Amino acid sequence: SASYQKKVSLTCFLKGWYDGNTVTILDAQESYRMQSFALANCLVKLEEAPGDYKEAEVVEVHLLPV
Repeated sequence: SASYQKKVSLTCFLKGWYDGNTVTILDAQESYRMQSFALANCLVKLEEAPGDYKEAEVVEVHLLPV
């Protein structure tokens, strides 16, 4: 997956695409943007502390039901 910078000091759940091996955080994360909801098959949990998430870093993934 690509790098991602988290600025807010809150736990975040981002819409993502998991291919069975890696997860990609999708563009258009705003709640009013429907494209990422339509494409997502998982949620990526980023903990409270702000920080930079580098490509290949381990993150918590929650698969969505199909």
